Amino acid sequence: MSDGRCVLNVLKEPGASRFIKSLNPDNAIPNVKRAIALAESQDVKKRILPFHQPRNVSRGCHFSYAIPERRPHYRTLLKSVQTHRDMDLKMDEKLEKLLGGEEVYYNESQGLFPYSMAYAGFQFGSFAGQLGDGRVVNLFEVQDSKSTWQTVQLKGSGLTPFSRFADGKAVLRSSIRELIISEALYHIGVPSSRALQLTLLPKTRASRERMFEPCAVLCRVAPTWLRIGNFDLFRFRPHLKGLLGLTHFAINEVFDGGKDFPRYRDFNVFRKDFFPNDGVQQSPEARNPVEGSTIYDEFYRHVINLNAKGVAYCQAYGFMNGVLNTDNTSIMGLSLDYGPFNIMDQLKPDFTPNHDDITGRYSFENQPSAIWWNLIMLAHDLSVLIGAGPNHIDKILSMEELSEELPAEVEKEVVNRANDFIALAGNEYKFTFLSEYANLMGKRIGIDLGFSSKLINPEEIAAQSSKVQDFLSNILEPLLNVLQATEVDYNHFFVKLQNYRGPIFGNDDEEGLSKGFLSIFFYPSQIEQLQAYKSGKVDFNADSGGVRIVMDTAEDIFQWAKKYAKFVPDERKRSEIAKEVNPLFIPRAWMFDEVIDDFMLNQRTELHDPESKIDNSLLRKLFIMSSNPYDPSRWEESVRPDVQQRWVNLEHEGIREKYLKQASCSS
Repeated sequence: MSDGRCVLNVLKEPGASRFIKSLNPDNAIPNVKRAIALAESQDVKKRILPFHQPRNVSRGCHFSYAIPERRPHYRTLLKSVQTHRDMDLKMDEKLEKLLGGEEVYYNESQGLFPYSMAYAGFQFGSFAGQLGDGRVVNLFEVQDSKSTWQTVQLKGSGLTPFSRFADGKAVLRSSIRELIISEALYHIGVPSSRALQLTLLPKTRASRERMFEPCAVLCRVAPTWLRIGNFDLFRFRPHLKGLLGLTHFAINEVFDGGKDFPRYRDFNVFRKDFFPNDGVQQSPEARNPVEGSTIYDEFYRHVINLNAKGVAYCQAYGFMNGVLNTDNTSIMGLSLDYGPFNIMDQLKPDFTPNHDDITGRYSFENQPSAIWWNLIMLAHDLSVLIGAGPNHIDKILSMEELSEELPAEVEKEVVNRANDFIALAGNEYKFTFLSEYANLMGKRIGIDLGFSSKLINPEEIAAQSSKVQDFLSNILEPLLNVLQATEVDYNHFFVKLQNYRGPIFGNDDEEGLSKGFLSIFFYPSQIEQLQAYKSGKVDFNADSGGVRIVMDTAEDIFQWAKKYAKFVPDERKRSEIAKEVNPLFIPRAWMFDEVIDDFMLNQRTELHDPESKIDNSLLRKLFIMSSNPYDPSRWEESVRPDVQQRWVNLEHEGIREKYLKQASCSS
């Protein structure tokens, strides 16, 4: 494999500025020529207005030209070799300086200049007005080694027009967390943005909860950074041309002209709710079939299906974003914008990782409904397009403004179609989410359910829905109830089950289960309680309840195991299926804390000194393990061997004191 392409050569290729060539800039800086003139007319050591002036941008714009603020010092802490390789970029000094914000690339003839996106959003259910990239600058777009377009951006690069009352900075601790979790999720298989480089900013500080904290710039990439909030902006400030421009860009550039849109399946099959009692927020009831289809219908359906699959992965692996506002919800279903996230150490469905989420709106169990609520907001943003349908779309496209009045009868038809469309979309979302979730969870316990994501006729969809419901009701839900009762480590349980080679049933306990199999579900102390009761050392009637709960749970496991054994008679095949989806390592909140404290407590003085020697071995170790979750042979045992065993050993009970810690939104 080559060392990768030189970034300067890549930027000469067509497409590096697809976003700004297709969409509208803020009127304050109307074109690349003006942006370059402003950049070159100022003292390069300051890089000031109007790039860094928070303001309300012009109606109908999609972005504002912006450049990183100049910092006193830059110091690369870590580069992702794998992400560079996947991007097919050579890790040279020029690229390193661009990815840290130390240098800026622009070119008038190519129409290329950095920018920050404009968007709005609903935050905790309330509309928040103009938001936008408040500390993010998008550098350019490049095709990766698989010819997929990726947008490269800097987070924490300083003030932008969208900074509002903030400072445009990102502190080191939150940057470390995002660096690691984004790569960890991606390599596990969860749709996610990725990280290229982490750059420390010596002598740059930000005022946060921990007073003045060291800052950093994280360079991250994604196929698109468009989120529902980008569309919310055009409901907040109605502008039909702007909405159409954004939608057409998403269809043509992000989704390659809609080649994967769900045209293969009649939408009206979802007039029926195949999962009426699933617990996901209910859709309104469709009154009529939706006649015909347009590219805008297909676009919206594609977005809901991608998000349904994305949240299914999050639920399967116990990942909690913590802030699933519409401005944090990707149109591609990617996990992005990492703040107070957490991994479900123990299964507690009502847990929220966000200290400020006092109502539990974004708790683990509420994530699927939260995403669907956001998708309803997107439907409202697009309502005039999806409501128009084939009968009226030409009329809508010919309008200059959304404020133009439609004939009363046409308006009624548009409203009714939009409402019926949203109802059907909700049923399709649930079908996709639950099918994908059941499929993943089945594989995690060694069962390949063989579900298809491209079923066409109602009979096939009904049959698969029935199988999904049967699996969820009879296998998965009883298992999750057991895990919630025993409080064993959620993700580690699946690895232990995968690696178990002994018998499920035996004669060494009264429940008919082998001791080895029971040990997958219980902590050693709970196994001791079972043995103590069996030997008569515990008075069951006098017990305060602990042993009784363990005994009842053991009986639940026995009943579950009888059903499970019928699904997986072949132990070898069970293990082969499971090992493909069960990561052997997932970074946890307490591990992040260890790495952050290593910098913040042990090397605080060094972080401030651009000439000091900094030890990043603990950070590097966690990054390496997180980037290779299925392959321990790539964990580089020579790097901090003292922590590797401790990070993978999740057996000792004292570790539970570190589980399920909340974080704030501050970053």
